Amino acid sequence: MASLISPRPFASSPLAGVPQRTGSPARPGTARRNPSFPPSRALRPFPSIANTLRPTPTSSGSNKKPIKLIQPPLNQPCVFTLNLTQAELSRQD
Repeated sequence: MASLISPRPFASSPLAGVPQRTGSPARPGTARRNPSFPPSRALRPFPSIANTLRPTPTSSGSNKKPIKLIQPPLNQPCVFTLNLTQAELSRQD
């Protein structure tokens, strides 16, 4: 038995794009990037801990409490679990 291949159904969504009527078949899985998106940037730390990681000369004389960074235990370098709720994690001491 021969299987019938039906053409793609008409999509009325504005996100569907304009169908191309060329002689060559379209390749599935190859997406073209929209040039209007900005290029991705490297991740930076949150502003609240940026000064902790890289202290500035003006912040060394302040009497603020140091910000605690969450670090894994030294004897367990692979994985650790924070058993905290969202409220406990965002609590300001």
